Amino acid sequence: MLDKLKPKLTTFGKWTIIVLLAFILIWPLTVGIYWGVYKVFTAIDATRFPWHGSKIHSVLDQVKPDSAEVKKGMVLSTAISNRLEEEMASTFGWSVNDLMVSPTRWLDNRANRQRGVIFATRMLINFFSTNLAKYGKVDAENAALKDAREKYFAFSEASWWFPSTESQYREGFELLRKYEDELAVGKAIYNMRSDDMYNMLTFIIGSQVLDQPLGLLVQTNDEVPYTKLDDRLYYTQGVMLVLRDFLRSFVELYPEIKEKGGEENVRIAFRDMEQICTFDPLIVLRGDHDSITADHRGKVARYLISFRERINDLAQSIRR
Repeated sequence: MLDKLKPKLTTFGKWTIIVLLAFILIWPLTVGIYWGVYKVFTAIDATRFPWHGSKIHSVLDQVKPDSAEVKKGMVLSTAISNRLEEEMASTFGWSVNDLMVSPTRWLDNRANRQRGVIFATRMLINFFSTNLAKYGKVDAENAALKDAREKYFAFSEASWWFPSTESQYREGFELLRKYEDELAVGKAIYNMRSDDMYNMLTFIIGSQVLDQPLGLLVQTNDEVPYTKLDDRLYYTQGVMLVLRDFLRSFVELYPEIKEKGGEENVRIAFRDMEQICTFDPLIVLRGDHDSITADHRGKVARYLISFRERINDLAQSIRR
């Protein structure tokens, strides 16, 4: 009699409980699997780039502020191309131009980081060649630098063959090394003046360089497909990796910049730059307005804006 009074689950009720339990369990399981796979991938191919891991960090142990101007010019020239060389020497190499059949073609985060790297490399080599590698505006450019910036680094980043992107960029590296060799024996020019320092910093934070990634970050969420959010983050990271090598070398070799612009400005600028260079969320989120989820694109934009303002303060202090 008592057994008849006990409630019995219907088939529908049983399946409802099973589905709910599966739903509760599947998300942690899925996230755990994704986290594990991603950790394995990051152990094979780096996704965070702290400053101490850059080759330029060790180069600066050899050249100091009291070194000859020629050596400083060689370091800054090397700093421009360093990140591009490191990308090409990475585990999966230059992946922007990989064919559709290659698994690395689908690693879009690293591909977009590399697009940012070549963009910033082009901008800096252009400025260096047309401003720092000659005495005056009307002087002719160094032939090696001119060929490097106009022919080889300007080449498409997505060419697989005839010729390949990698072969063209390597030609560009050789021309940079040629300039550095000429500089070492007095056959090339490196000339860093106070107005060059100011012009260089304002060039970097201006419309030709930083406005490009910043525009990708501040565009409203409803104008950016969810699948494109991570592309913009990693493109910005690529730009900043190149700028970090160059700017940290510049400030290290010319400590008067820090003295004029204030150590706090430099510290905060480098801190924000480092935040972008090591930014690598497990999943890129797009929290909108008062959403409880993170807005990763907005966070990187804040780092970038803060960095730009601090570098602007440095530039203005040089001008005074």
